[in-house]
Amino acid sequence: MLEIRVIMNSSVEEILAFKTCCGLRMFDQNLEIHILNQGDVPVVVPSSFALEGHFGVRHIDTLVPSGKVEIPPGTITAFYCSMDEALWNEATRMVFRDEKGNAYPVLLDRSCERGIPWTS
Repeated sequence: MLEIRVIMNSSVEEILAFKTCCGLRMFDQNLEIHILNQGDVPVVVPSSFALEGHFGVRHIDTLVPSGKVEIPPGTITAFYCSMDEALWNEATRMVFRDEKGNAYPVLLDRSCERGIPWTS
């Protein structure tokens, strides 16, 4: 089972700049996503998700790190991306899928100022 927390407008750009010192710069990374694997086996998650709202479904596949990411049991993995705030504000749900096709929906509850609470 995966639990997902999203943080819009995080300070991830400054954090990544600090961690890479004088090297890699990642601009406009304003969405931070933490995925916790609470299961007993590793879960492989592609670096993409579906964003849903009255606009329909938008597939977001610009997450960093890119590719398929294996999340071991008991481990949190972070993803980052640049998200259009207008689109984000209109979204009601995001859905991650693992490599086996299992869906992990997250309702986007705007009542939490710094991020969406852990959800299943």
